[in-house]
Amino acid sequence: MRKEIKSAWLMRVMVLLFTLHYSLFTISAQDNANARQAKRVFNTAWNHIYGKEGVRFHYKIDILHLYKEEGTSWNKGDKAKSEYKGSKMWNDGNVKYILREKKGIVEIHDPKVNKKDEKLQMFKFEPDSYNYSIAKDPEGLLVTLEAKPGVKVKMKKIIALLNQGNYYPKKLRIKVSIFWATITFSDFQAGNIDDNIFVFPKEKYTNYKIVDER
Repeated sequence: MRKEIKSAWLMRVMVLLFTLHYSLFTISAQDNANARQAKRVFNTAWNHIYGKEGVRFHYKIDILHLYKEEGTSWNKGDKAKSEYKGSKMWNDGNVKYILREKKGIVEIHDPKVNKKDEKLQMFKFEPDSYNYSIAKDPEGLLVTLEAKPGVKVKMKKIIALLNQGNYYPKKLRIKVSIFWATITFSDFQAGNIDDNIFVFPKEKYTNYKIVDER
């Protein structure tokens, strides 16, 4: 009798352990699938902004309501153009020109060296440094990235609201150090971006002082 009770008890324990193991395995598999989907979706959105197909969009940046910037950007691979706060920038991949209208100067920079552009360094993205998750949102898809323990990145957390279907970005909330920055996108156009738009039109600014900072 005691042997039968003991055997039944062991059987229940084994069934419980198997069920627990299967549940944990299932949850882990679901988490891994969610993470893979989230990383794929976010990388697609990121490539829309910086990929070779080219893109144009209007943006608003808000950092703690203390720093605000609004403008329009064009990107295509290593080329870029932007217009914001009385300034314009052209980067053809080899040389970057920054027009400071109020100062009446045109700065020339090496686009591979961002000495003065701390914002670019602040928002430098390293895709393998994060844990990813994705969830549905009433306005689209919500992808969350959290920096892996021990990695050294300035962006500690990213919450991206994306359009469902094409994954165009609508809003990014980024935690840099201890503060949050919000970037809102609108008028998003992907593709059909002419390379000539990234070439600095020297003939229009012959009366500006040239400052070479390379």
